[in-house]
Amino acid sequence: MKLKICGLRTLHDVNCVNEAAVDYAGFVFTPHRQQIGPKTARVLKNALDPHILTVGVFIDEPLDFIRRIVDEGLIDMVQFHGTREYAMPCPTIRAFRMRSEADIKPTACEYVLFDAFRRGTRGSTGGMFDWRLIEGYREKPFFLAGGIHLGNIREAMAMNPYCIDISSGAEENGEKSAAKVRELASICKSY
Repeated sequence: MKLKICGLRTLHDVNCVNEAAVDYAGFVFTPHRQQIGPKTARVLKNALDPHILTVGVFIDEPLDFIRRIVDEGLIDMVQFHGTREYAMPCPTIRAFRMRSEADIKPTACEYVLFDAFRRGTRGSTGGMFDWRLIEGYREKPFFLAGGIHLGNIREAMAMNPYCIDISSGAEENGEKSAAKVRELASICKSY
């Protein structure tokens, strides 16, 4: 099973995912505690193992901003949160913040991501949602996010996602933990 570690901000974070050989690394380009800009993204991308694909996280940012990030080679995939979704020259992920099955909408994106909903926030919340809402979902390969950590990752994997997506569950004191990332990657690879 594939693993995405999201919210990389420092070279320490890059070293954690490189050492664990995760599949995807997420860069947050929208206002959030983990937000980075294009200059930081370039530094991190250059230090990242080339086998790890980078995913840019956006919440209703303008098309020209997203295209510039893609065209500069800073990301390999685009993850759309919010209401906007654009055609891109790279693979795309459509995020759905889950309260009910009605939150799953049609999308032209190649992948979907299921995350928790929390009122007053627009992106990732670090919280969980009722995974039973997606039990029958088989339309597209999906990333499962929202409150996943070492204590519940096997339960999350039982939902048969394409990829497990973890951010705060891979952290210790606000930064990525090499030990946690390594253990999460080991569990995913052994599934």
